[in-house]
Parts: sequence; C-alpha cells; structure tokens
Amino acid sequence: MKLQLFCHLVLASAIAIAAAAAEPTFDATLQNADVNAKKGNATVTVKVAGIQLVDPASVHEKPQAGQGHLHYRVDDGPVIATTTPKLGFHELTTGEQRFELTLVGNDHQPLIPSKTLRVTVPGDVHAAR
Repeated sequence: MKLQLFCHLVLASAIAIAAAAAEPTFDATLQNADVNAKKGNATVTVKVAGIQLVDPASVHEKPQAGQGHLHYRVDDGPVIATTTPKLGFHELTTGEQRFELTLVGNDHQPLIPSKTLRVTVPGDVHAAR
C-alpha cells in the first residue's frame, strides 16, 4: 500500500512539474478585419495560455517563469508593450498593414515566435473624411 501511495505521489508531482514547465502559447486575430479596414481601423485580440500577463515595471523587468506581457508593432512603427489583450488602431494608412505580436518575458525578450497579421486598408478610406 505504501509503495502504491508513493508511486501515485511521484506521478502527481511529475505531472505538476510538466504542467508548470509547459511553454506558453498565444493566438492573435483581427476582429471584423474587412469592416474595420474600410474605416481605416483595426482591432487586434490576443488570447494567451500558460502565462500571467504582468506589467514588467511592477517586477523591475526581471524575468520570472510564468510571467510576461505583449509587444504590438504596426509595420515598422514603435513597439507598444502592454498587458492588454485587445488593442485598437485608428487612422491607418492606405495599403497593407502588418501587425506583429510577440509574447515576451518581463525582460522584453521573446518567449516564443512572433505572430503576424495583415489587413489591407482601401485607398478610398481617407477621401471620405
């Protein structure tokens, strides 16, 4: 009986360690991409798993397992570092827009590969303004 209990505890510990060491994941989508693009806008929604989104300043930008935040970048613009999983972009320029999203640690280093979303803003959007 003791051996069975011991084996059960070892197995439960191994499962807990494997779950804790699991790599975080994220998925990104453009909400109503075509409708928003016709208005010169885009809304990016990100879903994360296996990580807690935290403000890196709150932990002095020191890496901590299981913590991170998001980096958003439109084309070659500046990086927006935030814990916000939904971000709107307005007054986008005409043509194809590229949104690069990266899940990063508290030290701003990528945890997993970035994802890229694309949308095309029609040329007549800004004429109506």
